[in-house]
Amino acid sequence: MGLIEQMADEQARGLLTYAPAAGLLHGAVSAVEQSYRWVRPLRFSDDQLRALGSCQAWHPGLFRQMARTTAGICIEFETDGDEVALEVEVDGEPKGTRAVLAEIDGEDEANERPHDGLSVDIDERHVWWGMPPAGQQVLSARLDGADPEDALGLQPLPGMARTRHVRIWLPSLRGCLVRDVYSIGSFIRPVARRKQLLVLGDSIVQGFVCEDPACSWPALLAKRLGLDLVNQGVGGQVFQPGSLFGLAGSIDPERIIVAFGENYRYEACMARRVTRDVRSYLLEVSRLWPQVPTHVLTPLWHDEERHPSHKMSCHEQVPSFIEAHAAPHDQMTLVDGLELMEHDATLLADGYEHPNQQGCRQIAQRLNGVIRVPGLRPSSVGKRRKKRKSRVEKRPDDNGMTQLPLA
Repeated sequence: MGLIEQMADEQARGLLTYAPAAGLLHGAVSAVEQSYRWVRPLRFSDDQLRALGSCQAWHPGLFRQMARTTAGICIEFETDGDEVALEVEVDGEPKGTRAVLAEIDGEDEANERPHDGLSVDIDERHVWWGMPPAGQQVLSARLDGADPEDALGLQPLPGMARTRHVRIWLPSLRGCLVRDVYSIGSFIRPVARRKQLLVLGDSIVQGFVCEDPACSWPALLAKRLGLDLVNQGVGGQVFQPGSLFGLAGSIDPERIIVAFGENYRYEACMARRVTRDVRSYLLEVSRLWPQVPTHVLTPLWHDEERHPSHKMSCHEQVPSFIEAHAAPHDQMTLVDGLELMEHDATLLADGYEHPNQQGCRQIAQRLNGVIRVPGLRPSSVGKRRKKRKSRVEKRPDDNGMTQLPLA
């Protein structure tokens, strides 16, 4: 009898090990209790949610939807069981999400896909769960199968099973409710929360459309840095002063990345207002976390020919605004976004702007290099330097033969 069958059997269910998912969350700013012990993980504070849905936001309705998604939030624990299950109920797709996904799926509704779901890291092995069908509230994963001893099919003695590290990634483009985690084992042990990587940005930060929530560039970078991720990417977002109010007391960031600017190119915008908002937002970040190293990115490369910018946009001036207003803050380092990814449309999921998994890996790799080696150009990360040929001076010996100097 598998784990899901045991959960459905009232007598067998009582013999399983379980733990409330709320106590295993990483990357959540808060969690709201619902009926029947369901919990909604949130990555924004109540004050932030009000700001994102206020008249101060560029697109309040869109931001309200995107803010309730669970991008970057995961459930992390250790267990000695050979199978685990999560009770989860996934929200419907936000209306604003479909406009971006349509660029990949085309206009035929029959081809529409979620481009999102849940996935699981089991030690160093990655398992894709996908998007659960409507009405399904339990997802399970086998934890064995990765090691040679698992192939023998031997059942370990009680208390002698191997301890495995499990991380369940919740959806990037939708919100969800979670309740309990179950295991066929003797314990489910929480993993201590780490200091955090706070990433502030737009849809590219949120995870459009890298398909797997574990494969967004913020998730990959946080893993490289050994930090928990607080992903505050919001599809369509720009520099919005006041949108960080209420966050500082809820998190403990080790490092911050600010990555806005691309959305200014989609509509008419006044340079005077944009530069004022950039200045105010970066000043707000600096005041809240004056000692936290902060990397401020200029916009990434996009294919202008495939998707031209609005004629009345001030998008071309945005990098200079970001550079000018990051400079006064000693803890801030400017990163040229144009160097974080090769200018190659095959690295873009939609062909013009949003990185695919390969593009996300490149961004994470280059940002990691820039963070670890101050002053390093992003475009030089990962490139091997050519070895210089040593110039050896030859000298004749007493017999007229040529000798090489000893090393």
